[in-house]
Amino acid sequence: MINPIGNNLEKMGQPANLQDRPQDESARRKNDEFFATRHSISEYKLNESIAASDNPEAAPDADKQWFNTDLTPAGEKLAKEKAEEFFAKLDPETDALFFVSSDLVRAAETAKIYLDVARAKGFEIIPSRGKTTESRTVRNKAEEIGGGYIRKIDCLTLDHLENMLREFVFHPDDYLKKIKNLDNVSVETKEKWSEARQIIEADNRGTWGNNYAAHSEEIEKIFPNVKSAKTVYETKFQNMMRLVRFGQDKIREKDPDKNIKVLGFSHENSFLYFLTKNFGESMKNCESIAFQVEPAGSGEEKDRLTVRAKGQVKEVK
Repeated sequence: MINPIGNNLEKMGQPANLQDRPQDESARRKNDEFFATRHSISEYKLNESIAASDNPEAAPDADKQWFNTDLTPAGEKLAKEKAEEFFAKLDPETDALFFVSSDLVRAAETAKIYLDVARAKGFEIIPSRGKTTESRTVRNKAEEIGGGYIRKIDCLTLDHLENMLREFVFHPDDYLKKIKNLDNVSVETKEKWSEARQIIEADNRGTWGNNYAAHSEEIEKIFPNVKSAKTVYETKFQNMMRLVRFGQDKIREKDPDKNIKVLGFSHENSFLYFLTKNFGESMKNCESIAFQVEPAGSGEEKDRLTVRAKGQVKEVK
């Protein structure tokens, strides 16, 4: 079940440290945007540790991450390069940044690399929960890694995952063969695994993401607690779109002087269905897609939400 996101939106859309613009300047066209970026190349320490444990069918628990780094050396390098490219297109004089993330380390760590590059370039960074203090209680890995400048947002997380081993069914190789003690695997999973793998092997797309995008609806019928790409799209992705619209409304209410660029760091799961359906391919590591709310024109009932991805711009219905 997706957690309510109203409180997150209320806080996200209220940059307390920015000065409101005078009303006579409110006609100036703003360029507020929400960017969703996939984390960089990762070791997936939490996932792998669960699969190797006595309970490989446990759900991944972000609170049990014992580490603060999960990116490979190549992942760190890629994130720094992509961050430099990303911020070269923005302007510290006109743009202020607000960072949000999944609470999984691989996403928060990627966000922190972008945050550090932005600071070095002189961008204004909006604190995640208003003014930060040394006595502030850290609530999750996003806040811990970000030092109070990265906010966890539920719709960017993977809290819908219920069974880590079953999620590995989309792996290009048969992951069940890597489990050293099959006594730790439930009878139901072992009995249904071969049926699910037959679907993958009949049309193996070579990566977890490609297999998930192509076969998750069929696999969901075998393993109901493995949510399909379409199911995740209808829940987490749509919640994200509501967040973008609501956040834009709050930004307009505050009417800050600078453009607000919300930078969200997440995982490919939530975007797979939308991207493959509308753009024909998934999301690469450190790839960013941009969402923008355009004011309703004459005769239009509501604002338009557009997405810029893969070199194209399309409207989100």
